[in-house]
Amino acid sequence: YLMERLERDLAITVPQSEALVAETSGIPAPPPVRWGVIDRGSWAEANIDGMTTLLAPLAERIDKRLEAAPPGVRLAQKGVVSAEVGVLLGYVSRRVLGQYDLLVPEDDAASGNGVPGGRGPLLFVGPNIVETERRFSFVPREFALWVSLHEVTHRFQFAGVPWLRERFFNLVRSYMDGTDLDASKLVARLRVAGARLISRRTPPEEKNPMYLLASPEQRAALDELQALMAVVEGHGNYVMDGAGAGAIPSFRRMRRVFEARRQQAGAVQRVLHHMIGLEMKFRQYELGQRFCDAVVGAEGPAVLHHLWADPANMPSLLELREPRRWLARVA
Repeated sequence: YLMERLERDLAITVPQSEALVAETSGIPAPPPVRWGVIDRGSWAEANIDGMTTLLAPLAERIDKRLEAAPPGVRLAQKGVVSAEVGVLLGYVSRRVLGQYDLLVPEDDAASGNGVPGGRGPLLFVGPNIVETERRFSFVPREFALWVSLHEVTHRFQFAGVPWLRERFFNLVRSYMDGTDLDASKLVARLRVAGARLISRRTPPEEKNPMYLLASPEQRAALDELQALMAVVEGHGNYVMDGAGAGAIPSFRRMRRVFEARRQQAGAVQRVLHHMIGLEMKFRQYELGQRFCDAVVGAEGPAVLHHLWADPANMPSLLELREPRRWLARVA
């Protein structure tokens, strides 16, 4: 009955979020989105499908290198990867509340005309939403609007900005194309990674495997990808603050609860967050929102809309840290 109530709430809050984001974001509204409430297992399956599609070119290269290996080695390799993916998805599946799935074509997304159900691009993990609202005594409808606003904002960004989706996938492909599977080079990068891991000069967001084991070419792609996702996440928080504060009476309390929850993470959790990239995502939120707040504070909200006018207007990591540079170049 709690899931049924959640679906009734989302049937109201998803269209409400679309209207609020259209007013606040400066992005043209895409057609109404198709959405669904799923369980943790279905979320994991959806993400396995997505990873399989996204990583297919790299997987083919790995398979070719393993063709000459003994059957036992190939089996062990697949077993290790399966275990790693299982641990990752099992951990995250208990924390994620909603997700906009970039790999679901928008043609399919709009065909439901905003009707819930099916595998749309907007997914809500019902058990996690209900458990979180009950644990912190959130008002159910208000919490449903909180989650809806965040995910609908991401959907506006990738479905309403014509070039953003393709830019994201191009950067991911560029990173994977730069992956060197030569064992001797990997050993050399492991040595460098160890030195960088203990170096005080290495920024915290770069102390995760993606950065530590990256080649110079991959690091350049990662920097661009980091900057793009910082804008996406930070702009999402900016829109939530602008639209949610007036529409959700308990907005400030929910913000405080989630900030405190993150700060109370234990040492083991923090290490795990670094390894799987969650800490990098948290820092993207912070860096991107500081940038958005600084731009709006200096020149007003209309100037921030320049972000979406042209791919060349995306800020670099340096411009995100120093918004005046971006204002001088773009706005």
